[in-house]
Amino acid sequence: MEAAIAEKEAGMTEWNDDRLDEFRERVDGIDRKMDEGFGMVRKELTRIDQKIDNKFDAFYRLMLQAAVGLIVGILGLLGVLIGVVGAQV
Repeated sequence: MEAAIAEKEAGMTEWNDDRLDEFRERVDGIDRKMDEGFGMVRKELTRIDQKIDNKFDAFYRLMLQAAVGLIVGILGLLGVLIGVVGAQV
């Protein structure tokens, strides 16, 4: 029994050209699958990056509008104060 196992193990450790070619094909197949997977991940990350950029653009626009609104409000208040002080004098 041990002799049969030893023979089977000896046959499994020998790497002939056919086995090496088969191994190379398997590894190439894995490389192709990984490249396809990374390609899909890259597309998804690009899409997410575009969504984030759009959100930041919208946030920037909102902040700019709020700043302009505050400046207009402060200038209006300053005009009213100048008018009140001018009317008192």
